[in-house]
Amino acid sequence: MSRDDRADHGQHPESCRDMVEYLSDYVDGDLDAALRDMIEAHGGKCPPCRAFIRTLSATVLAVRALPREPLDPRSRRALLQALRAARQQKTP
Repeated sequence: MSRDDRADHGQHPESCRDMVEYLSDYVDGDLDAALRDMIEAHGGKCPPCRAFIRTLSATVLAVRALPREPLDPRSRRALLQALRAARQQKTP
């Protein structure tokens, strides 16, 4: 079930731990308005989460500002292999 599917089925972040799952999409601006509002409301009353969101946002902006350089073929293969292995570990 995707994040959007969970949101459509009423599974909204209610705690700090639940909210973390949505932060990447939040920072990228990829959440629906209701879920975005819930995260902002939580961040408004939770200083640690507010700091985490601020830090994540700053990190994403900094990384996006870096020049893009192509990976050499060997590094690219190693990265793709590591990403596939991580995805397989998450899949039940």
